[in-house]
Amino acid sequence: MKTRDARAEWLSKDKNVALIYWRNPEEWATLIAEWIDETAQKGVVLTLYELVEGDLSASQEFHGMDAEVLQKALGVLVKRGKAQVFGSEDQQGVKFF
Repeated sequence: MKTRDARAEWLSKDKNVALIYWRNPEEWATLIAEWIDETAQKGVVLTLYELVEGDLSASQEFHGMDAEVLQKALGVLVKRGKAQVFGSEDQQGVKFF
């Protein structure tokens, strides 16, 4: 399921599990990129945990973000050429450009 404004997405082929977005991944990506710019963290490597659970992001809307939604938002930033994600599943990091 994709709504016109991309607020929902099926996660299973049998369409019994869906993500309902408050903000879609593109919107989250923009918020994260703006925060990175505002906090002068371009070129800095952050773990995904630091990004969404760290003290620096405590006042941000993306603090505590679901890991799957975070991955989708970071994927948008990678496609835009603004980030690189690396590492293994349980220990991923991200560098912003």
